Amino acid sequence: MLKLMLKPMLKPMSKILILTISLIVSSTLKAAVILQYHHIGSDSPAITSTSIEAFEQHLEYLASSGLEIVSLSEVVAHPERQTPQRVAITFDDAYDNIYLNAVPRLKALGWPFTIFVSTEYIDRKGFFSWDQLRDVEAAGGLVANHSHSHLHMLRKQKGESNEAWLTRLRKDIEKAQSLLDKNLQNPPKYFAYPYGEYDTDILELIDDMGFTGFGQQSGAVGPLSLLTVLPRFPLSGAYEDLATFMTKVHTRALPVKVKPLSPMISANPPTLVLEFPEPANLLLDRLACYGPEGKTHLISIAPGMFEATNATRLPIGRSRYNCTMPVGNKPGDFYWFSQLWIQKQPDGSWYPEL
Repeated sequence: MLKLMLKPMLKPMSKILILTISLIVSSTLKAAVILQYHHIGSDSPAITSTSIEAFEQHLEYLASSGLEIVSLSEVVAHPERQTPQRVAITFDDAYDNIYLNAVPRLKALGWPFTIFVSTEYIDRKGFFSWDQLRDVEAAGGLVANHSHSHLHMLRKQKGESNEAWLTRLRKDIEKAQSLLDKNLQNPPKYFAYPYGEYDTDILELIDDMGFTGFGQQSGAVGPLSLLTVLPRFPLSGAYEDLATFMTKVHTRALPVKVKPLSPMISANPPTLVLEFPEPANLLLDRLACYGPEGKTHLISIAPGMFEATNATRLPIGRSRYNCTMPVGNKPGDFYWFSQLWIQKQPDGSWYPEL
């Protein structure tokens, strides 16, 4: 039925030194998964694009899966809800191909979705207009903050003090929210980090400003997930394939208490400590963590505690450790947790964006 509905549309048209994240769930607990898209189309950069065909496959699977498609507000307001498994759909950057290729399909299905916008780009060629964003609201979608200028939040200006840096970030975010408030009906105080980059100072800033934050590290949302950097599953480029998508939308938050270092790497390769406060009935012998080149070294350091370290140095730029573990004996049913890492260039300068 969904194929018939979509077929016509295929034609052109304060300082925290250590961040503690607690995700403690039972093996029967359902969670929420937040999906993240950028471009929907094939005439945009491949690394940030999801083809229309792949996007339709995602929608078809969701429609037939029994999963509940919910607003991002439902995930934020009720992270403790257990059944059924919930999925929220989000888009970053408000590219116009989202309006052309994704919005009509989601409107036809009557599904909620969220678009994170950098307000400096609204009404520019290649991006949404304010009228199109108001159309999104009228269709039941949310429009939320992705900063004003889509800045690299971690990059201080030359000679800039920590206080001046955080003040600059605050003003940029406030400007975006002010424009959203002025031009739209009811924009939420949700913030998606440009490039998915943050550190503990930025998390504290977002919390102080009263925002719920969203990253680009993968994983499911559990009832105790950190509301300043909720995980989302990126689905662009190499991550658009249906088999991987099907696994991701059924994942649950890994039942660990994690005390990671700042994403900024001080020792390369970095070590991630995983602590399972309730290890009974968990398949800890099947826990695995993966870095950019495959499995990390994973060692047990105490009952219910592990260290994951990549076999080689992490590359310049952004990378992640993805840790998974089967929920039970059902194939394809996994817990999932992801840790962001950021490595500057050897001389301490920032890497260029591709």
